[in-house]
Order: sequence, then C-alpha cells, then structure tokens
Amino acid sequence: MTRSMMVLACLAATLSGTLAAGPRDRAVALSREPVGMDPAWRQQVLRVPGTFVRPTSVTVEGDGGTVTDADGALREDGAAAVLTTTAPRGVRLVIDLGVLAGGYVELGIRRASGAPIRASYAEARQYLGPAGDADPDPDGFFYGGRSLGTDDDPDGRADVYAPPRGSTVLRSPGLRGSQRYVAITLDGPGSLALDFVRVRQTTFPGAYDGHFLSSDPVLNRAWYASAYGLDLSTARGRRTAVGRPWVVMDGPKRDRTVYAGDVQLVALAAYQQGGAYRRVLRDTINLFACQQRPDGTLPATSLIDVPCEPGDPGPPDGSPAGFEPPGAAGKVRLDSFTLLWVVSVADYLRFTGDRAFVRPLLPVARRALRFFGEHATDADGGLFRTADYDGLPAQNWHTPDRATGVDATTNAAYYAALRSLARLERSVAGDRGAAAALDRRADRVRAALLTRLWDPAAGAMRLNTDDPRRDHTADANAAALAFGVLDRPRARRAIAYLDAHLSGPYGTLTTRHTDNPYMTRYISPYVMAQEGLGRFRHGDGAGALGLIRTAWDHMIRTGPGTPWEEAGADGKPAVPRPGTSLAWGGHVGMAHAWSTAVPALSMNVLGVRPLADGYRRWAVEPDPVDLGWAQGDVPVPAGTLSVRWRRGAGDDSFVLTVRAPEGTAGRVAVPLLHKDRTIAVDGRIAWRNGRPSGDAGRGAHKVGDTVVFEGVRGAATFAWAG
Repeated sequence: MTRSMMVLACLAATLSGTLAAGPRDRAVALSREPVGMDPAWRQQVLRVPGTFVRPTSVTVEGDGGTVTDADGALREDGAAAVLTTTAPRGVRLVIDLGVLAGGYVELGIRRASGAPIRASYAEARQYLGPAGDADPDPDGFFYGGRSLGTDDDPDGRADVYAPPRGSTVLRSPGLRGSQRYVAITLDGPGSLALDFVRVRQTTFPGAYDGHFLSSDPVLNRAWYASAYGLDLSTARGRRTAVGRPWVVMDGPKRDRTVYAGDVQLVALAAYQQGGAYRRVLRDTINLFACQQRPDGTLPATSLIDVPCEPGDPGPPDGSPAGFEPPGAAGKVRLDSFTLLWVVSVADYLRFTGDRAFVRPLLPVARRALRFFGEHATDADGGLFRTADYDGLPAQNWHTPDRATGVDATTNAAYYAALRSLARLERSVAGDRGAAAALDRRADRVRAALLTRLWDPAAGAMRLNTDDPRRDHTADANAAALAFGVLDRPRARRAIAYLDAHLSGPYGTLTTRHTDNPYMTRYISPYVMAQEGLGRFRHGDGAGALGLIRTAWDHMIRTGPGTPWEEAGADGKPAVPRPGTSLAWGGHVGMAHAWSTAVPALSMNVLGVRPLADGYRRWAVEPDPVDLGWAQGDVPVPAGTLSVRWRRGAGDDSFVLTVRAPEGTAGRVAVPLLHKDRTIAVDGRIAWRNGRPSGDAGRGAHKVGDTVVFEGVRGAATFAWAG
C-alpha cells in the first residue's frame, strides 16, 4: 500500500468513526446544557394582583336615557360617567372586568338623585339581566341568586341602593362570588355620576409556585384557566373563631359550600398549583371529620365555617349544632362522596407527608368503609347498593338524576377507597394485617364490578344495574379508567367506546340517550377530567390532549375565560332538567374547581408524581404525546420539583432537565419515542445498545418505550440524539 493510499485509508477511518460517533457526541453535548426555564408562563396567569379587579371596558345599552363620558367608570378620580334615565331600567352601563372576579362589588358614587341604583352581576354576558344571572324561576332551587353558603349573606346576583346624599363608595352587602360583567342602571327616572366600579377580591391569593407551559397555547390556556377556577372557588368562613381557614368550595357563584367528592379531584390540581394549597386542602378535608354520622357516612355537603379543629374529631354524632348542612342539601345522601373523601385523605398523605394530620382521621375512614361493607350483599357480589337509607333519598354526583342500584361510578370509588385505606393502614398505622384484608376486599369488589357491570359485547362499563336503559355512560367508564378498575385490554376497549359513541364536538357526552332517568344528557368537565387521567394511565395521551383541546378550548373561548361546571350537548352553558328545581338550566357555574385540566397536564405531560409520602421519593415520567416542548414546576414539601423537556425536529433529539429539592430522590423515565437510543446524562454516556453504560447508567433499565434511571438526586440533564 502506497503512502497516499495509507493516508486516504486513515482519513476514511477517521471520518467513519466521526460519523458513527456523531449522535453519541451530540447527546453528550446536549446533556451538558440544561434546558432553560421560559418565564413567559407568568403572562398566562389570570389572577389580577393586588386588592381590586378593575374594569377593562364599558358599553352603553338601551334607551330611555343618556350616558356621557362612559369611559369615566373605568378610572378612579377622573371624569365620572354620568347616567341619566327617563324610564325604569332604561339605559344602562355594562362593565366588563376582563376576567371573573370574586369578592365585594364597590361603586364609587360622585352624586345621585331620583330612583334607586341597581347593580347586576353575571358570569356570562348573555345572562346579564336586571337580577343578574339569577334563576328567574320562583320554583328554582337557586331562584333570585340564592346560594347555600353563609359568607355571601345577604346573597343574590343584584344589589339595589337608595341614592346617597353625597360622594361615597357603595359596597355590596354580601360577597358576590363570581362575575365578569356588572350592569349599572336606575330603577326609574334619575341621575347618577359614577366614578368607578371595582371588585374587592376575597379569594385565596395563590402564589403559582407551581406552573406549566408547553408548545401548545391551547393546553397552556386550559391549565391557567383551570387554576384560576380553583382560585375563585376558595373562601374563608366568617363564623370560624380562630385562624379563619381557607377552604375549597363547590363553585364561586352558586352553592358556596364544600362537597367531599369534589375535593378528591380538585386536590390533585391544587397540589400541582401551589404549595400553600396544601394547608387549604388540609382544612377542607378536615371540615368533614367532625360531621360523620353514626352510620359512618359523611354529609353530602358542608358549610365552609364548621368549627372542626385538626386532631381527634370526636365521636360520629353528626354536624355541630348550628352548622348542619344547609337546606335541601342536608336532606339527601351522597354516599359516593364519603368514599371519595377517604381517597382524598390518602392522597393528602401522598402529596404532603403530613402523618400528624392524617393519623386522627383513621377512625373516621375505618367507620366509613365499615358502612359500605355492611351494605354490600352477596346477592350483589359484594358491591355497594345505593339506596335510601335512614329516610334520606339517595343521590350521586349527577344530582338530581335517579341513583338507586349498584352504580358503576360509586363502586369504582369504593374500590379506590379500599385501596386508599389499605395504604393508610400500612403507612400510618403500621397494621399490615388490616392493610392486606382491605386489599383482598378491594380485589373482590373489582372482580364483582367487572362481572356485574362490564359489558363485553359493547366493550364498556354499564351505568347501573337498575338503569332501565342499560346505558354505557361516560362517568362509568371514566371512573373505571381513572381508578384502575380496568386492565389494559378492557381500558382500550372502553376508550374506543367513548370515542365512537360519546365523543361530541364540544366534549364527551354523559350518555347517548335523551330520556334516561338515571343520567341527564350533557357534558361534564368533572367526568372529562377523570377521563383524561384515565386515558393517560392507559397509554392514550393523544386522546387525553384531544379532549382538553376540544372541551376546555370551547369553554374558555365561549365563556368568561374559565372552564364551566357543565355544558349542554349543544355546547351552551345551560343544562335544563325539566320537572326538577333545576329546570331553568342557567344554574350552571361558568367557573368551577372540578373542571380542571391541571392534573392531566402536570402529572402526565410533565410526569411528576410522588412515589413516597411527601415526595421523599418521586417520579418524573413525561409523556410528550405530540408536543415539541413542555416545562413546569411542582411544589413539594421540601421545595420545588422542576421539569423541562424539549424534542428536536423530526424527533432527532430529546433533552430532559430535572431539578429536585435536597433530601429527595427519584426516578426519571426518558422517552425513547419508539427507537433505540444512546442516552447521555450530564455529559456521560449512560445507556447504549439497549443496556446501561458506565457509572452514569448504573441501575438504568428499559420499561416500555422509556429508559428509567433510579436514584436521581439534585439536578440532572438527560439527552439523546440521532
């Protein structure tokens, strides 16, 4: 071989080696550069900082009068808007706050004469009437803006004031829970010089030390709109003597009470959203501990200010005198919510590690599960049968539909509650025998549930054994997916059923039927939030994100900017229930804490979960689905768990940076995106040719379409390329 040939051969070998090493070298280089945090997430937050929410625009409507300098109502201490009417409720000013706001509505009055001043409030512009967005039906449960709460007394969706003699600030006599639009008019001939309209905020000031951002603006809006819906659904009771704890209510506009079943799902969002919410959820869960009935069940709902101090809740003798559940809500059973309360206690321990709070609640949880065991018969295979016990009519989460019978959603919650109490017995009480017995009982419930209510012909769960339509509803399947009742083959069939039979242009329908007494036909974001979690759990991230992109995007764009409590099958924010006290349909709240996309995105797209109580051990297992990048922080008791990942064009690279608090450790699952990869960690090759490589890859192993690294501490960046 000549010298020139030897040189060419060496060059070729060198070039070949460089090309072969290219993806490896690029992975090493990428892993040395942590993915940066984009501060643009702050621009997504809907909460208005400071004491007041002030309007962003004003319009003039109607006749029977005149308005001059209408924009004066937008700015304090400038030129006043002057409204003069010649007829009752003639011309009016419509104030747009830009976002929903909860608190006391304040009007700055320069001068007024003649007829009384009327201020009306509505979440949605189309419902802004003289009485605001109150139910106009005298037989309606929420007629005149009535709520069940105590912190908004006197309640209502409009306030009327006698014209003051001089310059003053009028404040609504009761808290007004949620409004974006305020109409100002006079109830007859008169004149009004209006300096300003504002809302003095009374909701929990979330810090957003948890956040989320991705390459999809629709998902980003869904996360922050959901988070703000939770902020709006918070309150502090006036009658609580010490501390005035914050709690999470059913919704800001209507009920203004706490429902134990809502809390289980809402808490999953709150833990991702802010560290201070851990205390709020503790006090919300604790509200029910001292209200347990002698039979072991909990009331359907609770006032926000029941004096239940953390610690020993005492005997199960019902609510303290003077704090009984309000109105008709105290005259029904919602037994499935007792089960979900047990689940939320176990979840609280998992996300906070607060054993001192949980330990005194164990007797409450044990009595609760004892009730369900006593009302589960061999004839029903050990499943719980919803019935009208103790003279109280049975209800379920979809009140006021019929609920008696063996209900799939209730028994999925029963299964989850048994598993939850087993975890509590094992980790808090240290009673492995009790835990094993509960796990065996859970196995029997799951087997019976599949035997009785899984329909192999349809590939879906049925709603209820007593349902005359033998319906396969969204809630029955979403709960079975989310709570782990279904194995992977059944789960895929259930997802296919939801896609084929219940998927609509605005989200998942509760039922195909319009005449089922056991289920009204509409769209439930509560059920869809469970469905999204269930889809991710069983490998259908694309379906979960598709659901958010369809339903949450529609609600946010169509409504006041937050996800609704319910939606009609036609996509409108009204769900009439003829023949009931909810016949009008406009009772639907257009901001609701249970209508949340937060858990699906933070716990799956970012992939952050606790593996040990209080995140002492954690998992970061991101599911990129079709996104180009995502980032976020999750507040944990020890600090902040930060996740940032980015994929290259055409999936030519993937970089994942994780930062965990000191004193914690966890596992990181790096997505392979359906190919074998060479993975580097912090500048060193850790995975190559399908096996661990070097010290950096010690303990790494393949799970599905990921490579899992164990014992990760502090900050680390994982990358592959090519």
